[in-house]
Amino acid sequence: MRSVIFAFFISMTILMTGCTIHHFVTRPFSPQTEKVATPQQITPPQEKPSPSKTGGDVATTAPQDQSKDPSSNLEEELYWERLSNEELTEEVDRGSDMGISINNQVEAFLDYYSGPGRKVFLRYWQRGEKYIPLVKKILREEGLPEDLAYLPILESGYWATALSPSRALGYWQFIKSTARLYGLRIDPWVDERMDIEKSTRAAAWYLRDLYNRFGSWELAIAAYNAGPGKLEKAIARTGSRNFWIMTRSRHLKKETREYVPRFMAILLLVHNPDLYKIPAVDPPSPLEYERVKVKGMVNLKRLARLTGIRYRTLKRLNPALKKWVTPPGPSYLLKVPKGYGQKVASVLSSPRYAGSLYPVPDSHGNKWIRHRLARGESLYTLARFYGVPLSTLVTVNGITNPRRIRAGRTILIPATPKKIWLARRKTRHTRKARVIKTANGERLYRVQEGDSLWRIARSFSIRVQDIKKRNGLKSTSIKPGDLLVIPKPTQVARKTSRSPLQVSRAMLKRKGVITYRVKKGDNLWKIARSFSVEVEDLKRWNGLKKNLLHPGKTLVIYASSNGRKKSGTDRDRS
Repeated sequence: MRSVIFAFFISMTILMTGCTIHHFVTRPFSPQTEKVATPQQITPPQEKPSPSKTGGDVATTAPQDQSKDPSSNLEEELYWERLSNEELTEEVDRGSDMGISINNQVEAFLDYYSGPGRKVFLRYWQRGEKYIPLVKKILREEGLPEDLAYLPILESGYWATALSPSRALGYWQFIKSTARLYGLRIDPWVDERMDIEKSTRAAAWYLRDLYNRFGSWELAIAAYNAGPGKLEKAIARTGSRNFWIMTRSRHLKKETREYVPRFMAILLLVHNPDLYKIPAVDPPSPLEYERVKVKGMVNLKRLARLTGIRYRTLKRLNPALKKWVTPPGPSYLLKVPKGYGQKVASVLSSPRYAGSLYPVPDSHGNKWIRHRLARGESLYTLARFYGVPLSTLVTVNGITNPRRIRAGRTILIPATPKKIWLARRKTRHTRKARVIKTANGERLYRVQEGDSLWRIARSFSIRVQDIKKRNGLKSTSIKPGDLLVIPKPTQVARKTSRSPLQVSRAMLKRKGVITYRVKKGDNLWKIARSFSVEVEDLKRWNGLKKNLLHPGKTLVIYASSNGRKKSGTDRDRS
């Protein structure tokens, strides 16, 4: 009996082992069945099969009719095994005009984009296909590889308003300084980093400069991410101009070390979607529009209603416009849907709609006030003070609900030169006129709209701490209508211990000449009063043209033994 049972177990073991081996041999390889790390967790494996060995089809060379013959998958895997590295690169590199590198780092991101990150990648690619033909056309005109048109998939996902933590904006993620360097306009009205044509042209110039500087597209793309200065330092420290050697060191940030492999993986996927089992994206409707020359500021919402164009469509075609209006100036090329150019031009030129289309007259030019909204202020009070219609402020600043704006927001106000002068005069000279009562050297002041403790203290030449202490304030928060007691200016200099100014003044009485290092909180008036000299003399002795002082600056002070200032003759004799 024992021999029978033992023979039964032996036969079952052999049978199960044979089934397992057969399943392993005939089962096709699929990259989706592997355990894939996310980009943040990627550690390149020591030995990993090439991404091209994923069982995809290759035209004219790969075995045909694999669905009929189960062994065709095995034959296809053996076909890829027989390819040398050069042949493999040639197979997956078809369609690329820049050259694609394949290594463990690129393979890791291939696994990610064809696995966990597949959905997001396909969404970005689908969105980008609307702009990629236009971007490729601009790159061809500039003599650059068309493959660079896929770089915004990695940069912004082809989203016009994408904003990075470093404040880089737009399709190509330009920071302000680089954008202005390459001719992009950035002001309160327009930000051309969000214009697909102009930002692509600027990016092409920038990438061409980086390629001419570093000599390879891998380094140029890395410099686009990290900045040319940081890449130069990494090259100097590693002693190599090979990007893949530089990634083995810590002289490049992780983001830059992964940036080029990510881009290479994206190129492999978009050029070989069938090979990596990626479904081809449906080509969206092409980006078609006409340009209409606009003079002055035009209310886009009103224009949309008069022409039958959806306002959302106008904004989507003109993402560079930051407001609800076109910018002031002699001309601006507004993009409108194809077929609407003549209708828009006729509406703009009609005097019938001039009052509702143009919130600000053309003759106004660029005379604008930037007003930071303080607590207690409203658009209504600003409109009354500057003599501007409330509807104009709402339209120009793109305000949906005038009653729900918050303090701290900057409001652009069209104003004549006279109103600009009055606004400056109001902020500079009217605070002391608001004093209600004066007694024993102290003044009673009523807080007005736009006031802050710092501005009040500066107007009365005292410190914020003294106002808070005199009025029992625990914070700097004040509101219009509050009454504040302004202490005597002489109370500022009273201290329990000798200050650096007092110590320096004692030395001055003994020596007559001293050098004084400016401390935090010092100003010319305070220093001059402490040393019994005039502010103008301090400025003349030290060659100062303005009253601005920075901590750490050294001042030369001349004075007589009794503490009074020296005349020019006495100073020369000393």
